[in-house]
Amino acid sequence: MDDTPSVLDVEQISRLRELGQEDAGEMLRGMFERYLESVPPQLARMREALAEGNTAVLASEAHGLAGSSAVYALPRLRHFSLALETHARDQRLDEAGTLLDAVQRAFEEAGPLVMAELSTP
Repeated sequence: MDDTPSVLDVEQISRLRELGQEDAGEMLRGMFERYLESVPPQLARMREALAEGNTAVLASEAHGLAGSSAVYALPRLRHFSLALETHARDQRLDEAGTLLDAVQRAFEEAGPLVMAELSTP
């Protein structure tokens, strides 16, 4: 059985919508767009840190991405970011490249799903 979390927590997004006013959909869409634009530079910093063997920066960036992924209802991205953070903190870089690739894939899967979900009324 695959225990990898889902890409998107639709229930959490619904709860976020309920917190807002009538224009909550537009506001959420803008927030998510800014978030999705902020992740590629963060991934680049993680790749650079991995290439340099800088576990402190790698762990810090992975930790930040894990936290923001939780806020933005992206459990799979959070899952792989936390795993990467743990490996970096333990200075185990043997699997870090594979985990960073998984983080990248989770992010690439999430973007279209998030925007599609936010486009539904």
